[in-house]
Amino acid sequence: MSDKNESFGSYLKELRLKSGFGLRRFANLIEMKASNLCDIEHGRRRMPKERLEAIADVLGLEKGTSDWEHFFELARTKGELPVDIQQMAERRFMPALLRTIDNVKLSDDDVKRLIEEIQGRKITGDGSS
Repeated sequence: MSDKNESFGSYLKELRLKSGFGLRRFANLIEMKASNLCDIEHGRRRMPKERLEAIADVLGLEKGTSDWEHFFELARTKGELPVDIQQMAERRFMPALLRTIDNVKLSDDDVKRLIEEIQGRKITGDGSS
């Protein structure tokens, strides 16, 4: 992962080149004009939010990986949630979970342990583990 001052455009370009795509070929794959892609990579234009997940898929980013998270984090506008998180917030119990975490005043370490516990458990579709 790169430094904190990294832009979405520069990261997108880095991923595109690492994946072996030229600008025009990649633009065609994501159904975008090459000039618009170039503007995005140089910070002159923002990537349309609704296209981020499809672009992440073309780049071979896997959901849940640090590359996936970094991609969406860089794509967000300051003060807003990343697009993938906005979509998750629509899940039925997500607001209740976040309010519970806030109400019981879990520390960052507590939240980290909770994440690690969830990741370490196999949850079945019926809610049992």
